[in-house]
Amino acid sequence: MSEFDIGDVVRVQMPRGLNKRGVPGISVLYTTWPEARFDGAIGTVVGIEARSRYGIPLYLVDFTTHKNRVAIPWQRQWFREAWIVHGEEPQPQPLATEGALMAASGQGQTTIEGST
Repeated sequence: MSEFDIGDVVRVQMPRGLNKRGVPGISVLYTTWPEARFDGAIGTVVGIEARSRYGIPLYLVDFTTHKNRVAIPWQRQWFREAWIVHGEEPQPQPLATEGALMAASGQGQTTIEGST
């Protein structure tokens, strides 16, 4: 039974691991795969192939309707179920106008009156 349906919003999350320097990131087994370029991108499932080439279900994810901070090499890509998780569009956070997160006084100005 598939976990995702057509129209679901998903986020690509490739398998994690450590590189030879011990830095966490995408597993070294998958870094050269084309799917690794989509890591962290949000898209919508537009197609399901339940019995693909090796019997692994694949999901066609469309990234055109979402704003991603990841550089997407193309608009649609097939992904295994293990490489995608349910995701949501990031909600923009309001800017602080008062309180601890507000910029210090005078930080909004870039020049001082009378200086050259």
